[in-house]
Amino acid sequence: MKWLKFLILSFLAIFLLGFSTFAQMDTPPMPYGGSSWMKEFICTEMNYPEEAMEKKVEGNVVMLITVLQNGETTNYRILEGLTPELDAEALRICKLLLFYPAVKSSNHIIEDVKIPVKFNIKKYKRNCKQKGLDTYEAYAGPIDSSLAVYPTKALDQAPKPVFTDPKMDFGKFITENMKYPELAYTQNISGSVKLSFIVETSGHISNLVIDKPLGGGCTEEAIHLLKQVYWSPGILKGKAVRTFLSAGISFSLDSDSNHHYIPNNNNTTM
Repeated sequence: MKWLKFLILSFLAIFLLGFSTFAQMDTPPMPYGGSSWMKEFICTEMNYPEEAMEKKVEGNVVMLITVLQNGETTNYRILEGLTPELDAEALRICKLLLFYPAVKSSNHIIEDVKIPVKFNIKKYKRNCKQKGLDTYEAYAGPIDSSLAVYPTKALDQAPKPVFTDPKMDFGKFITENMKYPELAYTQNISGSVKLSFIVETSGHISNLVIDKPLGGGCTEEAIHLLKQVYWSPGILKGKAVRTFLSAGISFSLDSDSNHHYIPNNNNTTM
């Protein structure tokens, strides 16, 4: 019996040690939406400087950013640069990113994060074509340069989804383009996914947060649908501004119901 008692105590000690290590797992600063989303946003948001494109300048600009305990970012530095124009574009994009702070021993700490911004002309042109970015007329009016982000209720004009078809709206777009995930269908999963994000002055969305997930692949499908939409930016005092927005996309297996897009125009936070 002694060996059994020893075995139980040993197992318990290992379990507690493992649990303690897991509970105190250290994590670096993480961008909203995760690293994959951040990379895709960098690619989508990029405006390749014409002069650099004409001279076929390509390569990586590596930024170093300090993320404070509260998630605020500061002290932007260029570790590896290319040209003043490309460096400036990389800096502009990185200043739009939001981060969760680093964690060490269950405490938020100040830590630097390295962000590579890749400039590749062929990939840039292909991305513009694939996403149809060249089919939308970009906002050409004044833009607020403060980087402040506003709730929709503070605006003179809220962001709106833009479609090439004037008869299209978001609800119709969701209904026509949603592919009900097979796993969710077979497991009879229904409900809604709630997402929060920022509509940039460019009309692209950034800093995605999943407020309410839904299993069976529904969360991934909701994000996929959202990523396909271009927006007109919010307007405040005649200038385009960055705007907090949240949206719910419902998944229903009822034969008599359609999929719905439910915007929340009264949100005040992410």
